[in-house]
Amino acid sequence: MGRTKTAAYYRRQADIAEAREAYYRTARPVPTGTVVQSRGGATDLYYRSLNLIEDTEPLIFRVPVLNSTLQRMTAAELGLLSNLTAGDNALRVRGSGLSPTKVHWFQGDATPTRQRTEWGSNWTKYYNETGGRSHYSAPFSAATGQITGSSLVARFNGLFGPAGSKRALLGTANGRAWLEMEQVAIAANS
Repeated sequence: MGRTKTAAYYRRQADIAEAREAYYRTARPVPTGTVVQSRGGATDLYYRSLNLIEDTEPLIFRVPVLNSTLQRMTAAELGLLSNLTAGDNALRVRGSGLSPTKVHWFQGDATPTRQRTEWGSNWTKYYNETGGRSHYSAPFSAATGQITGSSLVARFNGLFGPAGSKRALLGTANGRAWLEMEQVAIAANS
């Protein structure tokens, strides 16, 4: 079996790898006192778990959601609770081993541009950075009722599908939205 790429291709890949290593080896540290660009404030909301259920009710977790994200999608659209009802307790997501269901999206740029890295390789930029930010994500659940994977997919399609109410967040071309389902390790011992 022969290789599918030419020797010139592999030499170019090696040259880029060497240039990238040299760039990181000689990169100067950020000067002390440089202002850090903040992600902005966040609001604590409450996420109902898809997989973790106690009796018949999903466990509830407190999740921070960036305010800049909440300007584009409300807590109700994300299926998150703003307040707990009497008798409900919220658990911390951090350290729980739970990765909540999340919705991700970015606004596409109708005219993609070629970009060059500091070490000389090329990549195509398909997203728009209007407002200083390009990509968004937030936990995604259902505020009431039973939660199933298919119901979350249906709600996601209602927001970002062809006739979705939040389709405009993707822009006119090259925008993307995707749903990442909840992950949690569940174990049993003998």
